[in-house]
Amino acid sequence: MNLTLQYKDDVRLITSTRDMYGDIVNEVAHETKGLFLLGTSESFQNDTYTIGTDAHVYLDPTDPVIASEGLRLEGKLLQVKGFSGKWDNYKIQRVKVGQRKLLGNEVNNVHCFLSKVDKS
Repeated sequence: MNLTLQYKDDVRLITSTRDMYGDIVNEVAHETKGLFLLGTSESFQNDTYTIGTDAHVYLDPTDPVIASEGLRLEGKLLQVKGFSGKWDNYKIQRVKVGQRKLLGNEVNNVHCFLSKVDKS
């Protein structure tokens, strides 16, 4: 039995194409649901403060657009409706597919590791 996650956050997966000069000519936004997690930390070492952020999103593997990408989402832009109500921009750095190897090989979720970007 494969229990699915409860996807409660609004996310947009941005797919873009570039022309021969490297300029973005077409952006397509696909709105879906995800489970967004954000953490921040601060450390002090050698008279220096370091602020770290950690952002993750779990996406539904049964979503048609995500499935059509073959669950290969690295490098894509993702917009998440943040805690302030505004759309925050992240780049998908790494993807781990949550697959239940011992119990039927079912795909349960798509875990994306994010980094914050500034989209102009």
